[in-house]
Amino acid sequence: MSLNSILSTAVSGLLTNQTALRTTSNNIANVDTDGYNRRDVQFGPRLTGSTLTGVQIDEIRRIANQYLDQESLSATSAFSKADTLSSYFSRVQQLVASLTGDSSLQARIQTAMTALSQLSTNPSSAATRASALSAVQTALSSISSMADGVQSLRQDANTQLTDSISTVNDLISRIYDLNTQIKRAYQNGDTSTGLLDDRDKAIAQLSEQIDVRTFEQPDGRVFVSMGDGTSLISDLKSELRYNSPTTVTSATSFPSIMLQQMNANGVDMGPPTAIEGRVRGGTFRGLLDLRDKTLPDLAEQLGALAGGLAEQLNAIHNDSSSVPPPATLTGRNTGLLSSDALNMSGVATIAIVDAQGQLVQKLDLDFSTLATVGDVVSAINSGLGGAATATFSNGVLSITANNSGQGIAIKQDDTDPSSRAGRGFSQVFGLNDLIQASSPSSFATGMASGDAHGFTAGDQASFVLRGTDGAILKTFSITIGGTTVGDIVSDLNTAAAGAATFTLGSDGTLTMTPATPGARLEVTDDTTSRGTTGVSLSQFFGLGTAVRADQAAGLTVRSDIASNGQLLALAQLEVGPTTAAGDVVLGAGDNRGALGLAAVANASFTWPAAGGFGSTTMSLSDFTARIIGTQSDLASSAEADQAYRSDVKQEVAAKKTSVEGVNLDDELSNMMLFQKAYNASARMLTTVQQMYDTLLQAV
Repeated sequence: MSLNSILSTAVSGLLTNQTALRTTSNNIANVDTDGYNRRDVQFGPRLTGSTLTGVQIDEIRRIANQYLDQESLSATSAFSKADTLSSYFSRVQQLVASLTGDSSLQARIQTAMTALSQLSTNPSSAATRASALSAVQTALSSISSMADGVQSLRQDANTQLTDSISTVNDLISRIYDLNTQIKRAYQNGDTSTGLLDDRDKAIAQLSEQIDVRTFEQPDGRVFVSMGDGTSLISDLKSELRYNSPTTVTSATSFPSIMLQQMNANGVDMGPPTAIEGRVRGGTFRGLLDLRDKTLPDLAEQLGALAGGLAEQLNAIHNDSSSVPPPATLTGRNTGLLSSDALNMSGVATIAIVDAQGQLVQKLDLDFSTLATVGDVVSAINSGLGGAATATFSNGVLSITANNSGQGIAIKQDDTDPSSRAGRGFSQVFGLNDLIQASSPSSFATGMASGDAHGFTAGDQASFVLRGTDGAILKTFSITIGGTTVGDIVSDLNTAAAGAATFTLGSDGTLTMTPATPGARLEVTDDTTSRGTTGVSLSQFFGLGTAVRADQAAGLTVRSDIASNGQLLALAQLEVGPTTAAGDVVLGAGDNRGALGLAAVANASFTWPAAGGFGSTTMSLSDFTARIIGTQSDLASSAEADQAYRSDVKQEVAAKKTSVEGVNLDDELSNMMLFQKAYNASARMLTTVQQMYDTLLQAV
């Protein structure tokens, strides 16, 4: 071997080991740098033809394990979803409190029931009445506050989701740009560029927001898709687009979040794709589950609780009377028309009573002999012979005693009580309700399929059927036509086209059964109206999540009763076939109405299906416990899942670090090895120099 060959070999050794030392130093300097992947120097022989002429660096390899990278992304995505759910469920727990706390929903309802029970011992006491009304109002306010809190949580979830969309778009754009730069670096032979670390960090951040998978390309780029395969980054990049509502209420129907692919110049390519049903993990999935499933379920459950409580208390209060009775009983807007079929059976007594509780006049109304709502008004006016006047306007029935000092009291017949869809005459029209809310306590309309629907022809109602994952399954609308309720049911079924089935029950309840289990109906627009009542199709039949959730909104004791406890109906008419004018039919010491109100606490009745709960029969206390217990179970499950996902994420991160990260012991060992090799090459270079000097001196 010539001296020049030896010299060339020594120089190659110096240069390669110098590069190796620089790479090792860079590894050591980044030992605590998040997302840094260790670089490993790969040596190889330098050949000239078939002759070995030294050493060279074949590659500076960036250590990366594709399997662990994918596992890390999956673990991060799963943890972010679990962490988001756990955080919100913790807030829900604060909202509904515990099963045993004094401030819990259960405790406040129990306090109200206890206060009503105490009324039966001294119904004439003003202080006892005031205390009972205060306790009832506190319980009602608690339910409404929780309902408002649920919508606030949905607002927060939607706001956070909007921020997440912005973050996702920024990360997608950043990764796409890094892909372009890395491709250029690869073309220039730099396969371990630091841009790779920057891109991995961006992909890891993206996995916190949404579940992702990566696919390495030969040119150094990485294609990114969602877990279901929907492309986010390829030769094209993507952008999420969402027209977020500024305010979230129970009636808010969220538009779809659309994924639009674009070319490098930002020009849209192809139609956009809705992604709610495609997202499987990340903060994104957790927020969608909360906004579109978990929180609406809770809102419906609270609505059912409020509706059931109001329905039962109002049933008793409508069958009772204050002493003295009020001069006027004015009902709520029922949405009924004067021409509507009455569909009512049984008997109720309407009595005119003076301030001393003596009967002035009474009318036993046999509803089986009356055909329409208007017939009831006519029967009252003719039957009471001018002692009282009944009017019915815009869905509201009102009965007024015509003589000063006299009032109106109503009671169900003991043997043949009046009934329209299971509700008594006074309760149907809400003549003496104790509790009011933004939405009716019952949607048992009492309508039959052949009854005239009463809605204005040509008006429209639009609906969205949304799946449990937040995806819009079907949008449809109907235009009011035909003449009967059955025609409307048929129009709804035709418009839904198999995505949902609408049926009218024997009590006039219109039920929607989705083809996809758990899907919920949302009303996006409803301009319909029943005659002059202003009551829409969705309000009348209780269609959609909002109207049922709103049963808990604005829940309050009737305003005139709240300001005057003497209007509490704690007595009941004492009338019979032989009762005559002048007989005492109401007494201040009568506690039968109070006993009826107190009995609601332990009575079992049927609760409608709501928020994932099937229809069931149980007491008020048990149903309340069911709501709180369900939320407690969800919170505990979310907390456990969050802890588990955290452990998995840390374990994967530790394994990933052990493979891809910097080990100081290994790097220091490599540094010593490279230094020795460098010194050896330098020594060889010195020896060659000496040999050249000796040769020159000899010549």
